[in-house]
Amino acid sequence: MMQSMKERWQHISHRERTVVAVGGAVVVIALLFLLIIDPLMAAIDKLDRQARRKLKDSQELVLVAQEYVSKQARIAKLEQRMPNSSAQFSLLAFMEEATTTAEIRDRIVGMQPQPPIAVQGYQETAVDLRLDGVTLPQILALLVAIEQAPYDVQVHHLQMKPKYDNPVNLDATLRIVTYAKV
Repeated sequence: MMQSMKERWQHISHRERTVVAVGGAVVVIALLFLLIIDPLMAAIDKLDRQARRKLKDSQELVLVAQEYVSKQARIAKLEQRMPNSSAQFSLLAFMEEATTTAEIRDRIVGMQPQPPIAVQGYQETAVDLRLDGVTLPQILALLVAIEQAPYDVQVHHLQMKPKYDNPVNLDATLRIVTYAKV
């Protein structure tokens, strides 16, 4: 078979040999590109995309880690202000004292303690407070007294409505919450 190919090669003209050689070179280059270079370029593109995605993921992970550290620090700071199990802190008694400090104890329409709820290792204690005919400075004084509590006491809900007969006076509803570690 090789012998017959050599004979044919020698019987064709120089110009035909050049055309066959160029055609063979084009076929070899095309096969080289299709079988080796194109798959390598596709693999390089895929690896570049994966590298960019991994870089983005690692940057997001750094941000999440920083956020986690800041939230852990915030939780530690809040836990320092929580009453410990040996402390005898009563939210109801504290609210009575705070309303006395704000000089609105006589404006209390209702003070209803809510049943404690356990939430992820913490006990939430809440009191609903309804006030009638208070002024905005009195409510602000109550909020300042709550803010200056010895433990972490938060106002989760505050609703104020002006009185119909005297818009300077307000009806207010507050939900005051404190947490303790269980």
